[in-house]
Amino acid sequence: MMPSAGTAMYVAGVGASAGGLEAMLPMFARVRPTGRIAFVVAQHMAKDGHDELVVRLIGRESVLPVLLAKQGVRLQADTVYVIPSGKDGRVQGDALNLSEPAAEHLSTPSVNALFKSIADSGHGKAIGIVLSGTGSDGAAGCRAIRAEGGLTLAQDPLEAKFDGMPTAAIETQAIDHVLPVGDIGSTLARLFPGAATAGANAALPQDDAGISVQDSRELAQIIRQVHQATGIDFSSYKEETLLRRLEKRKATLGVPSAEAYQAYIRRQPEELNAIQHLFLVSVSSFFRDRESFKVLKMSLAKLVAGKPATEPIRVWVPGCASGEEPYTLAILLRELRAAHPIEIFASDLNPDALALAREGVYRQTAFKEMDVDLRDRHFMPKGQHFEITPELKASVRFEQRDVLGGAPPPNLDLVSCRNLLIYMKSDLQDQLIKQFHLALRSQGLLFIGQSESLSFVGNSLFVPIDHYHRLFRRRH
Repeated sequence: MMPSAGTAMYVAGVGASAGGLEAMLPMFARVRPTGRIAFVVAQHMAKDGHDELVVRLIGRESVLPVLLAKQGVRLQADTVYVIPSGKDGRVQGDALNLSEPAAEHLSTPSVNALFKSIADSGHGKAIGIVLSGTGSDGAAGCRAIRAEGGLTLAQDPLEAKFDGMPTAAIETQAIDHVLPVGDIGSTLARLFPGAATAGANAALPQDDAGISVQDSRELAQIIRQVHQATGIDFSSYKEETLLRRLEKRKATLGVPSAEAYQAYIRRQPEELNAIQHLFLVSVSSFFRDRESFKVLKMSLAKLVAGKPATEPIRVWVPGCASGEEPYTLAILLRELRAAHPIEIFASDLNPDALALAREGVYRQTAFKEMDVDLRDRHFMPKGQHFEITPELKASVRFEQRDVLGGAPPPNLDLVSCRNLLIYMKSDLQDQLIKQFHLALRSQGLLFIGQSESLSFVGNSLFVPIDHYHRLFRRRH
């Protein structure tokens, strides 16, 4: 189905539930400005469901600005608006209105409510995109958009982590295109061409992942050069994630092409170190996603109570960044009054982040989700900053290593690997999950990020303790 001619703004509703955020990251990484489409996201979340985290994660990958929607905001093209948890969002004209969810909406924000409002308000200028999720929310909304002459797309159910929502939408026979998420951006660019997408790059040949062959070759060369210069191998990272960061870097430098960037590297060889730091994600804070750590603490209490006091509690934190998470886990275990020795292994690729972790001195902004009295029990003031106590520092051992390089620490009680899987290719995610399973003791715990989910392989090896907070237990 082709959109009607003209340059008026279209509104694209994006509906998702479980597994949806994982689908949105690569989708928005490939959406390019057209000057013609505003995006409104209805991602099912519990009330107070980490709105800012969702916005931050999408914004990290998206070339478009990503905002948490506010009541009455005027929609603008080439902008992504995320409806806050505990609210329903409806488009009226060019504005987004937020309201308390209706009693009949089992999950919120309601995808059907958003899609129907886009259909009513925009008529033929409406787009509906249904991504991974359980249930059937969005199916009725797609029928409404299609009835008004709008465009509807659904994620390929074979690719979706949870195929309920896209399958239900497809079964209405109101879906125009069934696509892998990596192809949604290029499809929109083709159907809604604007000045920003009409250039030569739109015609480049593409590989199976929707990445142009030219871009893939450029990235492969950069990965080889960075590996030779720094010893860090990014070949296991998702190409779209690295390409997005490479594009940002080139734009910052004002470098228009791959050839010009190579010339810049020859003049400034230290650029390879700069791109290495850009590829690595080393952002964290203490008790990041506070409610998830409360859930983890309850399971850790049961684990501690069931262990002989002479046995150590062993934890691995791969992708530990600058140390906030391993120290958070050390604090949790101390707060449980565990008499056991505590052995926390923390690893990361980034040597600069590890140096900060070993120093153990943090700015006040790192404690935004941590209670002040808890901070004061486990940190000492150091100028305007705070330093971890020697006792806690001694319980954590930091090491530079590739998460897939070599055997993991054995006999673990907990693996905390949060917001690392989303950057890895799916086959390597499964490989890593298998390593975690082997490294954990019977009934050991796996703690992953809010935006992450386990594949079929992962679910065969781990059973959820709390699915929303992404806490799992080893099955066998």
